[in-house]
Amino acid sequence: MLEYRIQHAVNSTKEKNPALFLIHGYGSHADDLFSFAPYLPKNHTIIALQAPLALGPNSYAWYPLQMDPSGGVSSELEDAWAAVHLIVETLEELTRLHHLETEDISLLGFSQGAILSWAIAFQYPHKIRRIIALSGLLHESVNTNEAPTFLAYASHGIYDQVIPISQPRNTILPLSKKYETISYHEFEDGHTVSQDNFKQFVAWIEKTNL
Repeated sequence: MLEYRIQHAVNSTKEKNPALFLIHGYGSHADDLFSFAPYLPKNHTIIALQAPLALGPNSYAWYPLQMDPSGGVSSELEDAWAAVHLIVETLEELTRLHHLETEDISLLGFSQGAILSWAIAFQYPHKIRRIIALSGLLHESVNTNEAPTFLAYASHGIYDQVIPISQPRNTILPLSKKYETISYHEFEDGHTVSQDNFKQFVAWIEKTNL
């Protein structure tokens, strides 16, 4: 099972608590997104997962990235999907361990974590109720032929130099126009989460709480 940080739900009247899993980006660590925890719903159990591949001190990845001669970034498809399955196995184990509500599981991912969040949500219908996908994209290997069974908030910085704005515009924006359950937003940011973006997705979480 993956290493994780946890903030237990408080003020919850439910027998089993909803959960929000945080999936960090390439080169980061579990404590990065866990800094969001104090601002997320108190009646949710907040769990930040840490990727298994160590790159250096406090630097981890879900799957390796390679730089090609043209300066582009690529990855092996089987490595990425192995990460998807590993995260799902961990979600299932932690859901049992901490008595979480299986019908109310959300994912919040940044960059590589956002890419994985999309893949998990589409690959495992009805397992994930919501995703918050920040500064990511929807990989072409993900089957989007079926209508999403989840809600999604996606955002991206128009000046992002890590994942250019063209990528979410080509992969996520069309789905947001097709399905009301997918909400797509752009901000005048780089590869980061601005205060405005943060406030907007926190408000979206509150709005879509059961």
